[in-house]
Amino acid sequence: MVGRIVWWLWPLFGLVNGRIGMTSSALTTGTFEGFIKSSDKALVDFYDRNLDGWAEQKGELERALREVRDYGSKVAFATVDAVAEKDLAERYVPSGHYPQLMWFTHGEPMQYHRSLRTAKAMTDFVLALDRDPMLEVKSQEEAASSFNRAIFGTVQRGSPGYKALEVVATKHMDTVAVTFRDSADNKVFYLDEAKGEPVAYSGQLDAVSLNAWVQELLLKSEPIPEGNPVYLDGSLVVVGKTFEEVVSNKNQDVFMLVYAPWCGFSRKVLPVWKSFGHAVSQVKHLVVAKMDGDQNSSPLMEDFSWSSYPHIFFVKAGTKKPIVFHGNRTVSHFVQFAEEHGSKPLDLDPSISLDDINEL
Repeated sequence: MVGRIVWWLWPLFGLVNGRIGMTSSALTTGTFEGFIKSSDKALVDFYDRNLDGWAEQKGELERALREVRDYGSKVAFATVDAVAEKDLAERYVPSGHYPQLMWFTHGEPMQYHRSLRTAKAMTDFVLALDRDPMLEVKSQEEAASSFNRAIFGTVQRGSPGYKALEVVATKHMDTVAVTFRDSADNKVFYLDEAKGEPVAYSGQLDAVSLNAWVQELLLKSEPIPEGNPVYLDGSLVVVGKTFEEVVSNKNQDVFMLVYAPWCGFSRKVLPVWKSFGHAVSQVKHLVVAKMDGDQNSSPLMEDFSWSSYPHIFFVKAGTKKPIVFHGNRTVSHFVQFAEEHGSKPLDLDPSISLDDINEL
């Protein structure tokens, strides 16, 4: 989250009618489009009522709704039952990972979607997004003192540089505050209280170049392993700085496990993943990889993101979109998934019995 943004912004607005939209709307395929298009901003909770805790999750959503109303936010809240509205849910949450909170602006889905479970987290998320993408400040000092992490630009309102910065701002609204002072200097700085000195931008002032710079600054990564590429326990070790190179492989399929060392489910699947990696080690067109998601983040958040562990995805050679694995975490199921979605057959030795390999 952006840090101090919530308390800094919202007191300016005061309280509004506390009775506007005090409950979320249950949407169906027939009502969804009309609701979304009639709402300037909307938060939609796609949930699966077959999962444990879905009722408690909905209660947290309603509490978050009341809290954001107290701050003056008029964001519309809605829910979609993924079981009853299967086609609608699959359209917006193709990964099948629920609950999934998705943000819509003027009827269009944004790249912001999270699996938040507490009212506080949902409230912070909504208030971070329910604002103008860029905030005008009087000075760099004001930007630094108002946010623990911010972009500060001296760009003239309406200029190409301003528009480029605004595009970048819309992509990172819940991650970093983007501020500006109306000036023709055309300079941009990254301000982070943890890093100390401002970092000056030296590239072209266009949206693509500027966004790449911001993404690199925000990327969390362990050091690239010495001797990279490094294989450990049958898997290619990936860190944030090598992530894009690995998943963009044009000649090989990539099957990656994102885990957290402290997660019990991750600890259970790691030995199975090790066995899977050894079982397919002779398959030249398949890369079996793993990354510590607690120490590393994704530089490609629009396509590769996760909010729980373990997260397992598959990328077919030459493609850019991941396919999320939701099956049983066993060697045989991993093999079956790779066969089904891969660019080529695995052609494993038929004498090897996958049922005899360590499985979860």
